[in-house]
Amino acid sequence: MEPKYFFTILFLTTFLSFQLSFSSSTQADQQNKYSTFIKSSCSSATYPSHCVKYLLPYASAVKTNPLSLVKVALHTTLRSANATLYTVTQLYKTKSITKWEAAVLKDCIGDIKDTMDELKSSIKEISSIPKSKDKHFAISNAQTWTSAAITDENSCLDGFSDRKVNQAIKQKIRNSIVNLARVSSNALYLINHLSV
Repeated sequence: MEPKYFFTILFLTTFLSFQLSFSSSTQADQQNKYSTFIKSSCSSATYPSHCVKYLLPYASAVKTNPLSLVKVALHTTLRSANATLYTVTQLYKTKSITKWEAAVLKDCIGDIKDTMDELKSSIKEISSIPKSKDKHFAISNAQTWTSAAITDENSCLDGFSDRKVNQAIKQKIRNSIVNLARVSSNALYLINHLSV
């Protein structure tokens, strides 16, 4: 091989290696920056570990945008509410439950459906912020809707405080509602700390 071509190939190979290495490093730095944003945003949340667990998978979508973080938190909460509704509905369909348990589960289904409607209203308010003339009013409405959702979740849990409910049913509902309440509380925390 002629020295002229050898040095050209060597130069191109070195240059391309550097470019690929730099690009890879930059992407990793960006992802680290996005993850750090979520972790720091969650650090003072009501349930920080839950906050990180549920929101960190969305770091590349959220980037470092607080409004996007709140939207993702609310959508995550809505998915959790949907999973809770499924759990409660499956228990309600069980043949071995008493009439009292069926009544409590039916009330809880209503509470969770109300929670889901309130979360959808909160998402709608947060989504309206970029075009809103009164951003603080939209945030206030989102706070109200999310607080109402938490109240309905607690209402469902209160229905199971009676001793007439089977312990296994009570525990399944409690686990599901407590998880939902934690992600809801974290979403409310992020709304409360949203500055526009």
